[in-house]
Amino acid sequence: MVRAVLCGFAAGTWALQQSAELPSRLGLSLCVVLLALFTLAAGVLHRIQWPWGKVLLILCAALMAGYSWAAWRAQIRLAWALPIELERRDIKAVGIIASVPLSDTRRTRFVFKIEQSDPAVPLMPRLVQLSWYAQAGTLPVRIRPGERWMFTIRLVRPHGNANYHAADLEASMLERNLRATGYVREQPAPQRMAGRASSFLMALERWRDRQHLRIHEVLAHAPHTGVVSALAIGLQTGISAADRQRFTRTGTNHLVAISGLHISLVAGFAAALAGWLWRHSCFIGDHWPLWLAAPRVAAVAGAAAGLLYAGLAGFGIPAQRALLMLLIVALSFASARRVAVSVVLAWALAVVVAIDPWATITAGCWLSFGAVAVILLAASAGRMAYSKSADKAAKEMNGSIFSIRGIYAWGVYRWRRLLATFTASARIQGAVSLGLIPLTALWFAQVPLLSPLANAFAIPWVSFLVTPLVLLGVLLPAPLDALILKVAHALLMVLAKVLDVIAAPSWALYSIRTPDVFALAFAALGMGWSLMLPGWPLRGAAPLLFLPLALPLSSAPAEGEFRITVLDVGQGAATLIETAHHRLLFDTGPRYDMMADAGQRIVLPFLRARGIAQLDALVISHADNDHAGGARAVLTELPVARMRASLPPKHALWRQARAQQVRDLAACHAGESWLWDGVRFTMLWPNETNGRRVLTRAATKSSKARGGREARNEVSCVLHISNSHHAALLPGDIEAREERALLTHNPAALSATLLLAPHHGSRTSSTAGFLAAVAPRETVFQVGYRNRFKHPNAAVVARYQAHGSNLHRSDHDGAVQFETAGAEFFVERYRTAHRRYWMGR
Repeated sequence: MVRAVLCGFAAGTWALQQSAELPSRLGLSLCVVLLALFTLAAGVLHRIQWPWGKVLLILCAALMAGYSWAAWRAQIRLAWALPIELERRDIKAVGIIASVPLSDTRRTRFVFKIEQSDPAVPLMPRLVQLSWYAQAGTLPVRIRPGERWMFTIRLVRPHGNANYHAADLEASMLERNLRATGYVREQPAPQRMAGRASSFLMALERWRDRQHLRIHEVLAHAPHTGVVSALAIGLQTGISAADRQRFTRTGTNHLVAISGLHISLVAGFAAALAGWLWRHSCFIGDHWPLWLAAPRVAAVAGAAAGLLYAGLAGFGIPAQRALLMLLIVALSFASARRVAVSVVLAWALAVVVAIDPWATITAGCWLSFGAVAVILLAASAGRMAYSKSADKAAKEMNGSIFSIRGIYAWGVYRWRRLLATFTASARIQGAVSLGLIPLTALWFAQVPLLSPLANAFAIPWVSFLVTPLVLLGVLLPAPLDALILKVAHALLMVLAKVLDVIAAPSWALYSIRTPDVFALAFAALGMGWSLMLPGWPLRGAAPLLFLPLALPLSSAPAEGEFRITVLDVGQGAATLIETAHHRLLFDTGPRYDMMADAGQRIVLPFLRARGIAQLDALVISHADNDHAGGARAVLTELPVARMRASLPPKHALWRQARAQQVRDLAACHAGESWLWDGVRFTMLWPNETNGRRVLTRAATKSSKARGGREARNEVSCVLHISNSHHAALLPGDIEAREERALLTHNPAALSATLLLAPHHGSRTSSTAGFLAAVAPRETVFQVGYRNRFKHPNAAVVARYQAHGSNLHRSDHDGAVQFETAGAEFFVERYRTAHRRYWMGR
């Protein structure tokens, strides 16, 4: 019953996170009243001997308690909000650097705790995430945690890209209590103030910052420096793209974070050492175990070591979960109470979601608790097999150890114990890999097939060699720390080579479409069934329940229909067009910085979640970063059959496409047309003569008037897609002159039900004549939130409204999906269809 109540509380917090709106104060009060009534009614049913009714009402009360608690916490947190009228306005703020600053060549990012602000606003956000950009030709300013500064800052409310099957940045920032983001203004000049914060947490952050700098000083530009930093102090932002891909393909991501495994190992080592020293206290003439049992001392020592290691990670969310489980186990030992491991897991889950109600919508929470639950289930069978093997070997060892027979029996006994231990470990590792398939498919749309093999090597290598050396390196003084850290890095080099061999097969990472609720339920049932004890009925047939997950039903449009998904990539463009058997990607979004681009962060996860393993065509409208910035990642990760682009002849993407064996390569040119599954694709622009001339001019930048960006816009690919009832027009960044040229050539060919607004709705495009020819019923502006170009232009928006077009904006609506079905034309806005209460708050 305790387990059910605790899990019911967690389920209630999860239910609140699925809500589009928070309950009002009246609604919250009603929840509290219902909670009291359920609890009272459960007591009444207990007296009249109706146990099932009592259980049902107690579970309802637990659900209501979790829901009410999460709603109350959310209302408090959302109350601290930046007023809309202060967005993008100068705010003078005095505060403290509240996190380890992360710097690259362009900027320094950090969390800033505001103590005073001008203008002073009630419930002004206290924690904000800032970027401090370096001036041209200079390095970023060095700042340290705990320092007090006066900045002039510009902030915006938390806003992330809203896409199908993508990470929710707004939810993540709400969980971390970061209620605004922004940047530091160079004028007025920032000033370092006297004094600094002296709390324990700030002292811990300063220590983490010193270790971060020391690791980078010792290892410099070594390839796995980011992994060492992640293992030492929990900062994963420095892990290289190559390492991330390596760990993803082998399912070993969990080893490069201060997670439950590492905290448990550190705590276990500390507990074992403390217990051994306590039991052998007679060496110094005392008999301490007589007045305090060694297991209690070991539990306290293990909990203290786990707390210290979690502190090194900055008490990140995964570390918090592992630490809470450890503390509950330690409490049960210290109080001399035997508590079932499943009860400990349930208590840990309830406490985690009580402290952090948003944990239930993170992959880490599901994966960590799911992994522990699978381990418990698999270990029950493993203990039975191990005990049988050990008993059999022990019966054979009944002679003197000093006789030939005794020595032989002792050897057999030890071998069988070792073999049983290895078999049990392999069984548990296989069970975890199998048991987490439904969750990895749900969250990542990928299953690393060779994960058991990779983890069989990587777990002991990292846990017993690399991690202890890294911890020893951060504890030892210089110059000893440098030697130890370099040895740890050398071991990571060996690990990388082994993982590269394991990940080499093309099938090592199996992409799978994000499952629906039925496929997920069948897979979960199959997983639980296959992990039952040997002899369980039909246990061998349980994997058949995974078939709906591995072979999902097709969700492609019908023959002759098409689906268009306009992704939210910020200030940029990326659109997927699907027909019955073909997929075309038009533009790939921007490159955000040296470490991230829309292709890797948004486009590829979306394609994987849709089960798209290759592209039949990739169209890059022109060379601007906001349209072509993610193309490199897409070409690297996915096979592409055909590529059309308006790029200068020597552009790097042409070389990469050839390197990736894209066989059908050509520049966009007007008149090209093809038919896929009853849907016509026609390229309307640029014409061949104009395209060649402008691309050459843009490459050489010989024209001052219309060189560079303006010249690239002139040759944007314009793609027209149509079936028997509807059409869509994708015009890239063409402007007024190109629109007039299209009208002169063939205005009837422009007619479309859907239009992606040219050049993001800038004032230099969307002329009245062009709109009259297209006559769009639906229009999408692909723009970034509060973008510096002020797209879409207000006059252009009014022009579309005058034509009666339904307007959609990626900054307001997120991704927008359109699908044809005969004469019907269906529209779905992500932020409307999948709204959550924190969106836009």
